[in-house]
Amino acid sequence: MAQVAAAETTQTDAVQAAGIRTCGEAVEAARGIAEAAGERAADTEAQRMLPVEIIGRLKESGLFGVMRPARFGGSELGYEALVKSSAALAERCGSTGWVFGVLCGHDWFLTQFDEQAQRDVWEGKPDALVSTVFRLGGEAIETEGGFRLTNGEGRFCSGVDFADWVIVGGAIQREGALPEPSFFLVSRDDIEIVDDWYTAGLRGTGSRTIRIADALVPAHRRVSVADLQNGTTPAPADRPPLFHVPFVISQPFSLIGTSLGLTAAALDGYATALGRRGAGADAEALAELSPSFARYAQMRLEYDNARAMVIANCQRLDQFEIGGLIEDSERAQILFELAHAAQASRRIVNSVYELSGGSGIYDTSPIQRIWRDVNASAAHAAFVEDPAAAAAGRAMLGLRPSQSARR
Repeated sequence: MAQVAAAETTQTDAVQAAGIRTCGEAVEAARGIAEAAGERAADTEAQRMLPVEIIGRLKESGLFGVMRPARFGGSELGYEALVKSSAALAERCGSTGWVFGVLCGHDWFLTQFDEQAQRDVWEGKPDALVSTVFRLGGEAIETEGGFRLTNGEGRFCSGVDFADWVIVGGAIQREGALPEPSFFLVSRDDIEIVDDWYTAGLRGTGSRTIRIADALVPAHRRVSVADLQNGTTPAPADRPPLFHVPFVISQPFSLIGTSLGLTAAALDGYATALGRRGAGADAEALAELSPSFARYAQMRLEYDNARAMVIANCQRLDQFEIGGLIEDSERAQILFELAHAAQASRRIVNSVYELSGGSGIYDTSPIQRIWRDVNASAAHAAFVEDPAAAAAGRAMLGLRPSQSARR
């Protein structure tokens, strides 16, 4: 794709010279790019992928480096910068916030692989991007020096149009042994993209299906799920604390910023419209608007609480220390709070959509796109609230967690 090739012209010096040093600077940069993304939001949906120029600006700004090791040109700013930046982008374009967050989260994922795998991706090209498919299907067979992946197909590969590499999940088949769930780092050259992303929401993310007919993967480009769960991956032991956070906790933080940003945009839009109706109204008219004022206050409080929970968890993880321990109870609580924040966002936006009346159904209405996008983001498996709440409830009661909750 010629457009994608154009997005890959950013040079090493430009990435390293971006100079984002603080969370505040990252959010400021995101807001600047969000304006351009918002102007192109309708076209982004129509094209079903982000504009090349937006990806280029994200690269040039250094924003993609918030979860990337400093030794490969990243800023290592961590979770608070990740969530707040993706939220700022999503306030103007949900698809842009989602793709940004996902690709940053995959940078973190790559740091769990062997050092050589990280060098394969970033050495010589520190602005390289990595996408992910968690369930590829097909077969994974151990061969001399590595693994052979055949007949694989997997959905939801967000941002794949701009990815240089893809991490795919599969199970190694060995005779007489149980399958061994693992993740493999695969070159873009070994992947076929299936143009099947026709969806109700997050249309601009280009989260297409991929196929791998036959690919040889060197041994150093594989990490087992068991090692990810146990914190025993082949990644360098002296990597910064950011990259020691437990895998199961880390990944949802790349997604939640989009839900928060979309909800903030919906509330701001409703507040503007409600404020216009109230301005200059007489006492009787204001009294008639009281239910609307009350609903706005309730929605805003629910949003503020959800966002505060997420940011507090970000700050907790940004202070994580090597050798630190997150107990099962705390892990269950964090995952529950993330799922709750996503579903609270969905509920709030659904309420704003209902209050928007007939004007909200038009394709040109911002709330209509926000409504579709927030429902799509809340449908992610990481944000299914009932099992997350059940796990947290067991922990609160001092009961032993289920095995699935430990994964």
